Amino acid sequence: MNWLDTERRYGPVSRALHWSMALLVLLMLGSDWWMEDFEALGEATAMDLHQSIGMALLALLAFRLAWRAVNRGRPAPPAHWRLAARLGHLALYALLLIIPLSGLLAAWGSGEGVTLFGAPLIAAGTEIEWLEEAFEETHELLANLLWFVIAGHVLAALAHQWWLGERSLQRMT
Repeated sequence: MNWLDTERRYGPVSRALHWSMALLVLLMLGSDWWMEDFEALGEATAMDLHQSIGMALLALLAFRLAWRAVNRGRPAPPAHWRLAARLGHLALYALLLIIPLSGLLAAWGSGEGVTLFGAPLIAAGTEIEWLEEAFEETHELLANLLWFVIAGHVLAALAHQWWLGERSLQRMT
């Protein structure tokens, strides 16, 4: 089995990273709705799950970037689309890095700390109100921006599939 990407198909590692991150990102973007349901179990439980998934995404992003650096055989977009593809991926990766970091800073500012599946990752401490407010706003604003970047990513994939006839969906599934 070839683990690396080829010109014709993304490898199993790239596909697994793509779809697991896509699922977790959508789960996180939908957390405004599901966190309300989990708050019945306790607000700490809902926030722990939110923070834990965010940290898992951050770890997957680090692995994905390392994998991307090692794995150079991925399909290249046509020359006239390369800049748009690079900017789109840069926006996705930047948001997937900055959103969890802003969440960490907001949690640190709240004084409540950060947990990873119940285990303390950052200990609770003194509340720093301005830090919490600034990064809570940043966290929410960037998460909303991510919806638009994802929409652009999906539209680009569909355009490559049906307008340009490049079979991009088959390469990633």
